Amino acid sequence: MAQLAGVSVTTVSRVINDYPHVSKAKKDKVFWAMDKLGYVPMQAARQMRGSGSQTIGVVVPEIINPFFSYLINAIERTVDKLHYKTLIIQTFGRKQNELTALDYLKRHQVDGIILCALENDWDIIKGYQKYGQIAVCNEYVDEDTIPMVIGDQFNGLRQGTEYLISKGKTKIAYCTGRDSLLLQQRGKNFDSDRYLGFTTALQAHDLSFNPAWLFTNAHSIEDGQAILKQLSQMAQKPDAIITGSDEVATGIVSLAKSLNIQIPQDLSVLGVDDQPLAKFLSYPLTTIRQPITQMGQQVAEVLIDNIKGTTEPAQKIKLDLQIVPRESA
Repeated sequence: MAQLAGVSVTTVSRVINDYPHVSKAKKDKVFWAMDKLGYVPMQAARQMRGSGSQTIGVVVPEIINPFFSYLINAIERTVDKLHYKTLIIQTFGRKQNELTALDYLKRHQVDGIILCALENDWDIIKGYQKYGQIAVCNEYVDEDTIPMVIGDQFNGLRQGTEYLISKGKTKIAYCTGRDSLLLQQRGKNFDSDRYLGFTTALQAHDLSFNPAWLFTNAHSIEDGQAILKQLSQMAQKPDAIITGSDEVATGIVSLAKSLNIQIPQDLSVLGVDDQPLAKFLSYPLTTIRQPITQMGQQVAEVLIDNIKGTTEPAQKIKLDLQIVPRESA
């Protein structure tokens, strides 16, 4: 193997045993040679014969995001009940960090991986399925061979928009955490399904959407405050906003009073997630509740069942979202 990789036997040993201070270039050469030769380290071989690492990798963008914090909590509690351990990996939105997490599966250091957000194209990720079990939670994947647990984003956002319209709101702004909107056929893309649900409700009431009221890259409380400042300076102002998350909604309602904007009279604010903070704000948030606990529980159960070979490998579970009326809308 050392000869094929063009490195020393010592380097091969260090890579296999995960020693620090080995350059990425040399690691890549050794991993390439291992793949070429079909080589599996002895520890990994023991795992493949049945002992297993008893560890599940959970990959999220950032654990400080409350949505992912609660999702991880639900996953880890379920994994613990099933006598497995959890390894949490943050990508910080970086493609390479996601591939590094998937390498744990490739090296048999984890028995399975749960991806809670996708940084790379699926064509890249699916190549890792040959090394072990992968499940997707929260994200949509247009792939028949992968277990997936998601919320019904289309109907959730459609119902949320219908709720605002029922309150007499007709000029509705829209926020997304993505850089831009990529519209696809329903059921193919998380963010596209949200936007399609929103526009479907508008069209059902002969309402149009003003592109000036579309806000992208909206994630945090600070982003919500920045959005409200922009809205306050517009000549044509919306009378409602769908924020995409409770954090963004929190930023909006926290700044409204200082800008002399009355919630919900001047501006109705609809959050998404129903995080615990939503009910304790000065304007308790009307929000679209995502079944975070149920999502975490089910994706953990499905993945571990797949590892044990006790269930169909490509289950698709879609869970309903629910409107929670409070004072902000």
